[in-house]
Amino acid sequence: MDAAHLHLLTNHIPILLTFLSVAMLVWALISKNSEHYKIAFIGFIIAALAMFVVFESGEDAEETVEEIEEVTHDSIEDHEEAADISWWLTMLMGIGGIVGLYMNKKKAKGFKAFVWILLAFALLNAGYLAYTGNLGGHIRHTEISDDQQTSSVIPEAPDADYRTMS
Repeated sequence: MDAAHLHLLTNHIPILLTFLSVAMLVWALISKNSEHYKIAFIGFIIAALAMFVVFESGEDAEETVEEIEEVTHDSIEDHEEAADISWWLTMLMGIGGIVGLYMNKKKAKGFKAFVWILLAFALLNAGYLAYTGNLGGHIRHTEISDDQQTSSVIPEAPDADYRTMS
């Protein structure tokens, strides 16, 4: 397995875990259940750990795909720039998960306010991760690109009217 394969296998983990952990954090706020908070915080931490693998494999994956004729340098650079921001946001969210675990365990003052701030931050991060993933998809998936040529995806109809043919 090369870095491009590893990158493709792991790149959805931080995105999905962030969205699922956001949902769990909302549920924790509704249920006021300490265990639900823990699950959400641990999800944020695991998403940050998974981001290390995704981010580190990205540079080598770039080396692999930049030699492919249909791949544009601009699509790679757009994804790479967004990935840099996503990395930092996800690391901060993971640190927020660690702080949240500590505050939850110690029943620290200001816990509720912290949770609301972390939730807002995690929502921002989830959106940015999805944006970064979408840009990554544009590198090789021409079917989702804005600048695709429909003639290369959908074959042109023959000049003759096929309904009159027998």
